[in-house]
Amino acid sequence: MAPSAAGRSPRGQGHLLRERILDAAIERMAAGEEPHDISVRQLADDVHKTVPALYQHFASKPELLVAAATRALDDMAANVSEELSTELDTDTRLRRRAHAFVDFAVEHPVPYRLLFMTPTPESSRSSLDIMMASVGFHALVEDLAAARSAGEMIDADPTDVAIVLWAALHGVAALLIAHPHLPWPDDLLDRLLDQHAYGLAPR
Repeated sequence: MAPSAAGRSPRGQGHLLRERILDAAIERMAAGEEPHDISVRQLADDVHKTVPALYQHFASKPELLVAAATRALDDMAANVSEELSTELDTDTRLRRRAHAFVDFAVEHPVPYRLLFMTPTPESSRSSLDIMMASVGFHALVEDLAAARSAGEMIDADPTDVAIVLWAALHGVAALLIAHPHLPWPDDLLDRLLDQHAYGLAPR
């Protein structure tokens, strides 16, 4: 089907087109298409709109693709939070979030690399900025704050602890993406989490 000649969406429906554009970009990245292979023209065709219509919502292709990758990460984190809605054990919650983050990286390497393994200009949002603004990071901080309040963690700032934990998770994720055929132990992530938990346990 050819894209619509109309550049603008009906009044009040611009946000729907934006979500459709993000969906199209996520679908292409999920299929393994690299960012440099995805064109704005292809995305415009996917949503049956013109290229100018897409640029009404995103200033550039990099901005569009980063927004799509961020949305995919947030969707994963929101789904995990829903799964954990009745889970009260803090350790279980933290480990489930950690595994979900690394699983996302391994199962969706294109958006993950775009967000966290691609150099960006100084004027762009850094990987840390993106992570700290994500749904999953906020949930992680909340769980760590709960652990501290319950006396299950040393008296450390939950945000600082979350940044260090995320850095460690990213290390595991990056290794698994870059070297998937090396004989990594099946419990690599759990070993890291055990060591991290030991370092945070009250003395």
